[in-house]
Amino acid sequence: MAIPGSGQVSLNDIATEFGGDAPHALSEYHGKHNAPASGEIQIAADFYGADNSPPSPQTFTGAGTTNITIAANVRAIGVQLVGAGGGGAGAGGMFVFSSGGGGAGGNVIAYFNVSGGETFSAIRGSGGPGVGMFTGGPNAGKPGQAGSASSAKVQSTTIATGNGGGGGFTQQSGSSAGGSGGGTSVDGNTYNVTRNTGSAGGAGQGAGGFVGGPGAASPVSGGGGGGNNAPGGAGSNGSGGGGAASNMGIKSGGNGGAGYVKVTFYTSANPPADISF
Repeated sequence: MAIPGSGQVSLNDIATEFGGDAPHALSEYHGKHNAPASGEIQIAADFYGADNSPPSPQTFTGAGTTNITIAANVRAIGVQLVGAGGGGAGAGGMFVFSSGGGGAGGNVIAYFNVSGGETFSAIRGSGGPGVGMFTGGPNAGKPGQAGSASSAKVQSTTIATGNGGGGGFTQQSGSSAGGSGGGTSVDGNTYNVTRNTGSAGGAGQGAGGFVGGPGAASPVSGGGGGGNNAPGGAGSNGSGGGGAASNMGIKSGGNGGAGYVKVTFYTSANPPADISF
């Protein structure tokens, strides 16, 4: 809560806003808000209206890279990210009636101590395309393509990565398998880490069925629906695309969802974990 902009301000008000070690002294707060880096501090003049609240969390979706500068009062970040989802497989009728959905990207939460002024990069992978048919023969469904990894960096250090989910599969007879989920990795300086392999996509109904397998859900989004004698549905935010189904003609699997990155900011190093899937 910000210090009032008028009236009486106490050392305790400053300590409540900026922290520090008891017993408190004004010298702890050199360089804070309008206080000089050294020399005399005037409580009212230097701390009226001071607000040490961290910036609001930011969420980044859609494939691409976004760079932001970490605010001066931030000392740690919590990152939640998901790799891109895999695409659903296509179906061709006659030989391939239904196909598997794409897998979800690997997902990870990790915390990392930072300094104000450093650059944070949110890198979201591209979803794997859903596809329609092999070029080498008629009425043959084609596997979906894998999604690409999402990651988070501070300066040049990659602190966490969620790999993309696998594309859905198709085969000439029997059920068609869903794509595998992506794995994760983290830098050794992260802490309070939670990481999970993404869920696998669902299988199609198999020979004689006309329903494709669903794309795997990510922790932040449902997967694309399997097509009912139709193309597969698209995934979003790290989830897999649905598999296609067809009793005649080529139908494409759904595209996997692009990656997802969320960052939360803290004004103290080593904060307790407080974000989750």
